[in-house]
Amino acid sequence: MSVFSSTYRPLLSLALPLIFIQICQASLGLVDTMVAGQYHYHDLAGVGLGSAMWTPVFILLTGIMFVLVPKVSGLLAAGQHDEVQRVFLRGKKVAFVLSILGFLLVHFLAFASSWLVSDSDVAAITQAYLHFVAFAMPSFVYILLYRFMSEGSSKLMPIIKVFIALLIVNSLLNILFVFGAIGIEGLGGVGCGLATAVSAYFALFMMKRLVQREVPEAITHSEINIDMNEATEQLKEGLPIGVAFVVEVLALTTLAFFAASLGVKQVAAHQIAINLAMIVFMIPVALSSATTIRIASITRADSFSSRRHVANAALIMTCAYGLIIAVLLVGLGEYLLTLFSQDEGILGITAGLLVYIALFQFFDAIQIVAAGILRGLQEFVSPLLVIFIVYWFAVVPVSYLAAEKGWWFFSGGIDGIWILLASGIGFAALILCVLSFKQVYKPDDLVPAAP
Repeated sequence: MSVFSSTYRPLLSLALPLIFIQICQASLGLVDTMVAGQYHYHDLAGVGLGSAMWTPVFILLTGIMFVLVPKVSGLLAAGQHDEVQRVFLRGKKVAFVLSILGFLLVHFLAFASSWLVSDSDVAAITQAYLHFVAFAMPSFVYILLYRFMSEGSSKLMPIIKVFIALLIVNSLLNILFVFGAIGIEGLGGVGCGLATAVSAYFALFMMKRLVQREVPEAITHSEINIDMNEATEQLKEGLPIGVAFVVEVLALTTLAFFAASLGVKQVAAHQIAINLAMIVFMIPVALSSATTIRIASITRADSFSSRRHVANAALIMTCAYGLIIAVLLVGLGEYLLTLFSQDEGILGITAGLLVYIALFQFFDAIQIVAAGILRGLQEFVSPLLVIFIVYWFAVVPVSYLAAEKGWWFFSGGIDGIWILLASGIGFAALILCVLSFKQVYKPDDLVPAAP
């Protein structure tokens, strides 16, 4: 059997559907923004700010639940179906706790929006939007439960079907609730929140039915006793993943505030740069998830040499992708920037950042895939520590002192922030690669196993 057939093809067969799922998920936020923007710019601002406030909560919950993926993958590969069912039941208890937490946190953010948003009209829209979204949080958490059980089982078709249906239903409900029709009064941007809540419960019902049908060995209704201590342990294992996801998001948000103090055009250029980086980041995120699934299953089912081949293949594909995107950003970036703005001042500033954006996305892709390798080996804490230290002990404070205040060899400005951002994430990528290969090259009996 060729290396491509044994290593690259299984990885790609997982990564490609996950890329599609990532695109569908990103499109949900895009639909909210587009529909609200068509109604009024106040509604666009209100929905945009509301989305920025509840997204970190969702990312935290997503990371905590993601621990199911490597656990389920490894246990199924070992034929331990009873243990998979125990993981699912522990996941249900964790999901119950996180549902309440998410519900309360988003309601709190809704009440806090009147203090956080200066414009009273925009604040009112943001608050009402978030109150509706809060009711969607329990369904989102249980969607994550069934989604990650399915991902861990390498059964991705149910997830694809659900996200396609969710995108269609959410788009139609957005139009209905924002503009009004068939006797329903239009709510403006607030309607986006109602559409999110209604479509989320539709998606949960569909996801549960499809996953129960496709992965019956993982989803059980049998009487297996799970105490809260077991669920708490699983929650503790998932927490570093969730915190690691949020740490990066909050760091980028903090850097955006630094950019805001440099002027309106500087912050606009920074936001365009972040948007470009996040768009091309979707594919490495999917490849990281696919790598986690493959590594977790190979750890138990095959030799450590097979595990090493998968890790090598994942990083080779990531480097190839990162290089291609870097070349495209540097070569065609100025044309892409016109899709975001027509202001020549903003375009000029952003064009000067293209090289740094290219470097940042290259290193960011490598670090997320290296972290995926570690998570496949049941190592959840190391990625958190590396990302936390790099961002909050290096990039953020040094960006403030050097880029904003103009200390050391920086003259101050947005380019200083991006130089430090690319350098910091490059260092994180290097450390995570070293850690992942130290784990990958361990003999099988030294690799930590999922409980």
